[in-house]
Amino acid sequence: MQYAGPLLRSSPTATLVAGICLAAVSGLVGCSSTTLLQTSSSVLNAPAAMLQAARTPDRVSKLLCLWEAAEGQGLDEKPARGFAGQIMFFTHGKASPIKVNGVVRIFEYVNYDSDDENPIPTHMFTFDSGAWNAHRAEGTLGQSYNVFLPYVKKDKGHAVCALRVEIETEDGRKISSPFTEVTLASKTSNRAAKGIQRDVVRKAQHSSSQVEKAEPVVARKLESMTIQLPSGR
Repeated sequence: MQYAGPLLRSSPTATLVAGICLAAVSGLVGCSSTTLLQTSSSVLNAPAAMLQAARTPDRVSKLLCLWEAAEGQGLDEKPARGFAGQIMFFTHGKASPIKVNGVVRIFEYVNYDSDDENPIPTHMFTFDSGAWNAHRAEGTLGQSYNVFLPYVKKDKGHAVCALRVEIETEDGRKISSPFTEVTLASKTSNRAAKGIQRDVVRKAQHSSSQVEKAEPVVARKLESMTIQLPSGR
């Protein structure tokens, strides 16, 4: 004979209490089933909504671009004149610049005329999201992007240029910066100015056929004059 364990016997009082509790629970479920389902759905959806908000990037609303003349590597990988820039992106409601994802295009204008309402860019530099974020740096102000763009012309003369930055975000929106005018001084004037500052500017030497003979320096004998002092009293 198998051992099934002790039999559990309930008293009439325990049976009555259990019946009352079961009826109460059934009443609550019957009356507020809709509310419970709504609450459960909200609890389940809340983490998904929070995760979606965290994944959604900030929407760019404004660009701030700082450009100056500089020297760096040209398109032919040789030293070249160009422009050093610091680009920052802002979103509404935040004072600090943010990180961005999207395609960034920078337009370079040569012989720029501020009166021209629709200037034609001389060159366009395109950065995909990965290449652009390789230039990202985080500082005290926030996220910024530091780039060098070469001057695409081969001339070494004085040039008035302009730059304009455009970002196309992942949702298809395009936001552009204003034109930033930058002047490149000629290479000759740069060297002369540096030479004058360092006091090393010298006249160019001519060939021997063009050199004029210098006049011989005549040594002059210094003449002296004696002034007789008054005799003492």
